[in-house]
Amino acid sequence: IITIYRSPFSVEEEMGPPAFPPSSMPSPLLYLHLPFCKVRCSYCPFAVETDDRLQERYVAALTQELRSRCGGGRFSTLYLGGGTPSRMRPDLLNRLFGELRFLQFEQGAEITIEANPEDVTEEAVERWLSLDINRVSLGVQSMHDDELVPLGRQHGRAGAISALRLAREAGFRISADLMIGLPGQTPESFAESLRLIVNHGVTHLSMYILDLEEGTSLQRQISSGRTVLPDDDFVAGMYRDAVGTAAEAGLRQYEISNFAKPEQESHHNLGYWNGTPYLGIGMSAHSYDGAERTGNSKSLLEYVERLEQGGEATTFRERLTVQELREERLFLQLRQAAGIGYSELTALCGKEGVEWIDRGKRDGWLESAGERVHFTVDGYLLSNEFISQLF
Repeated sequence: IITIYRSPFSVEEEMGPPAFPPSSMPSPLLYLHLPFCKVRCSYCPFAVETDDRLQERYVAALTQELRSRCGGGRFSTLYLGGGTPSRMRPDLLNRLFGELRFLQFEQGAEITIEANPEDVTEEAVERWLSLDINRVSLGVQSMHDDELVPLGRQHGRAGAISALRLAREAGFRISADLMIGLPGQTPESFAESLRLIVNHGVTHLSMYILDLEEGTSLQRQISSGRTVLPDDDFVAGMYRDAVGTAAEAGLRQYEISNFAKPEQESHHNLGYWNGTPYLGIGMSAHSYDGAERTGNSKSLLEYVERLEQGGEATTFRERLTVQELREERLFLQLRQAAGIGYSELTALCGKEGVEWIDRGKRDGWLESAGERVHFTVDGYLLSNEFISQLF
């Protein structure tokens, strides 16, 4: 079964600021990595930090990087990811947004904060509204307490429902994350989680199949036999059912793991998938200018010390080859429900592309709509394998 990622590149994660394209191109996206978490979840492989005493030092470094890399820039979206941005001290979040007010954003720009349900309080939503945040992405994962415990999550069903209510009443656009394939999860329990999410005002849904990376606590539990995951057939069935249930609730699938009501798609993530340049600020954050990708240090202390000493945070840089750009174009287009134009795919892949389309339509993992081809639900489940046939 395919590993379904949150985004095509790690956006949490030497040569100064990227050279953004001319004004005729879309304005770049802006991502800020706020890494602080109360605890590290058992499945989490990301760059996070549980020592809140480092928040002030980190924000000072983050604002320094903002000043040095964002001067004169204009951005189409702002995304605060983590980590758990909702855990930032209120005074430090205010300080950070004070720096952001000197930047230019497109009119009506989407401004998203990731939040855990236990952090969503009346005071928090009032603060976020005062900062012009207009979209909240809630890490719900499951609506069953017994499924949340092995993940190390700090909220339960009641906490998730309360957070959804507060965000809805405040007028935010609401996205919620759900995970498929959790320990102890059944098709029935997942279906109930999905129904509860939909019934509580969510207008955007991200559903991810659990992918365990080496070194995570949950991966070690699985390897030792202390914890068992549902088998692949169960997981595939849950994904298929979820696509249908979301559609019945008016949540249209627009990407392999993302569903939205009309005009509620994530503009930020769509930018990634459509190849829009982006600038990432913070530890482990990555940037892309259309040809080159750079990444900051994954160590919080190294990130902070580099900036405190007047240096740059960047520790990674790669210029994409023509072949790599071609492969990314195929991958990013095909992970979207809109798919890719027949003429574009054949121009990129030639005769092999024609044969690939014919084979996919014959075997049921591709279908066409007008001049475009896209994966079926079953095609998505093995899309990494199918796309690799084009490389």
